[in-house]
Amino acid sequence: MWTELLILEQNSIVSPMDASLIEGLIEKNKPFRIETASGRIFEVPHRDFIAFSTRKTSVIITYDEHGKEHFAIVPLLTVTAAMTQA
Repeated sequence: MWTELLILEQNSIVSPMDASLIEGLIEKNKPFRIETASGRIFEVPHRDFIAFSTRKTSVIITYDEHGKEHFAIVPLLTVTAAMTQA
């Protein structure tokens, strides 16, 4: 079961994701998910699969898809939720 830590859309106002919230999840070194405004969900199994850009405006997430390694650059402005397992 996943527990949603943050939903940024409240009363039609969208706030940017605070990098410190994702940093807290990374520090715990437990699996978590990041959901974007487009509805895409990225699974982050542990801290080796995610990194911040230099100015902490984006996260770089690596993932496997059909047996091949890929990466996504996700601007924090597009992150709508961060979820961790309960």
